[in-house]
Amino acid sequence: MLNLQLDWDRPNQLCSQSFKHTLRLRLLPNAPTTRTLPLHLGLLLDTSQSMQGEKLTAAKQACKEILKHLRPGDTLSLASYSAQVTTLLQQVQNNNNQSDRIIEQLKIESVTRTDLALNWLLNTLQPQSGVISVGILVTDGHATTNQGQLLEDLNPLITLAETLAQQGIILCTVGLGNAANFNTQFLVNLSDRGRGAFIYADEPEVLSRQLQERLIACQSIAIEEIRLQLKPCNGATIEGFCRLRPEYLPLEETAPNQLTLSAIRGNEPTDILISVNVPALTFSESPCTKTFLEVELVAPNLAPLQGETSIQYTHSYSEAQQINRQVNEDRLLWIINQCSSELPSSQDPQRTGQLLVDLQVAALKSGQDQIAASAAQQLADLNASGKLNAHSTADLLQATRKLGGQQ
Repeated sequence: MLNLQLDWDRPNQLCSQSFKHTLRLRLLPNAPTTRTLPLHLGLLLDTSQSMQGEKLTAAKQACKEILKHLRPGDTLSLASYSAQVTTLLQQVQNNNNQSDRIIEQLKIESVTRTDLALNWLLNTLQPQSGVISVGILVTDGHATTNQGQLLEDLNPLITLAETLAQQGIILCTVGLGNAANFNTQFLVNLSDRGRGAFIYADEPEVLSRQLQERLIACQSIAIEEIRLQLKPCNGATIEGFCRLRPEYLPLEETAPNQLTLSAIRGNEPTDILISVNVPALTFSESPCTKTFLEVELVAPNLAPLQGETSIQYTHSYSEAQQINRQVNEDRLLWIINQCSSELPSSQDPQRTGQLLVDLQVAALKSGQDQIAASAAQQLADLNASGKLNAHSTADLLQATRKLGGQQ
């Protein structure tokens, strides 16, 4: 069902010095017609006061469009959340007039109890074998207490997102409207820990399109979860990793040198980038080829995939500079995403400026001229006002996370 490909950014290594290499681990479906899994989608809409008007109208229309595009076997659970969570639809399978009437009953209330919304997802999207569970939380404001005060300690909510992921529930977040009115970094943290995606719908009219795009992505999932075990050898050490394709997601170990990959799509590659420090040869060793990483992938109902990858030591500087262009560009896209992900939380103008410079340099080297121009404009705004524009920051972050899917 899947093929495993392992490629280094630089296939050769100078004998005399250690070097950090990037390995691209690619999972490639055997055929784009790979069987996909049914979907249980849980959609939560913020109905606090700020959603009044065109935002609520757009949210209602987006829900109706989602219902129209469910496949046989897909289900939708829909709820609104404010001071409490109100379940409107429970595992509905198709569009009908009754569902439309229920959606039209959505009404504005008061505060934004994001904690209750996440608990609703945990209780509603009970994991089922062979079914993909995805929660999407749509909000235009900050998480609050029941009295409407901003929730100061957001860590328990981040922990809830991690719990969702551990239970096999993917969490996506949508920031709706002006990014100055919600906490971009918090929504990104939620989706990252929930192994999902952050979506920025800066105008209400784009919400329906963006939710449909997310629905299509979820409907292409063919494998619920894969465990990736990494075994460095011959003195190599692993420095970090991320998923670059189909869209960027920072990864964390679930055990030493072990990653859990969720929601593998059946119609496009999944690319994992791994930063590996390769040591220099000792004085007693001659140029040779060494294996530095062994990998094993295990998934339910699939035969294990195994592979290993080597690098050749050389005394030739020109040979050591030979580059795999595609993997090197992917390495630069990783740098771009690391920089853009840190921008919303950076409070130090000097650090923020350095992030934008690093991002711009990596974007120019990888041919991402539009991203480079956005970073340059952000840097100009920072120099002029001492702070970043919230809309531009959220828009840049969303754009960089999609870069891997453009190739």
